Amino acid sequence: MPVITVSSKGQIIIPSEIRKKFNIKQGDRFQLHEHEGKLVLVPLQDRPFVKLHGTLKGKTSLTGSLRKEHALEIEKEER
Repeated sequence: MPVITVSSKGQIIIPSEIRKKFNIKQGDRFQLHEHEGKLVLVPLQDRPFVKLHGTLKGKTSLTGSLRKEHALEIEKEER
């Protein structure tokens, strides 16, 4: 069983075999819970909006499309 040590700053190092097993990467965040006298680390979901960044990218922007549509409507009204 892996052993960890608490630093003077209260930090712990998670052994590499545990990090690999649970796919823990630098910057991952956890909540610390007490359960029946034991400390339990619970992974936090990444900020969901950060993961969505760039997923709606397309060849044209929505704003550009709306401007073109609006210009066509104005042109139709002027005829």
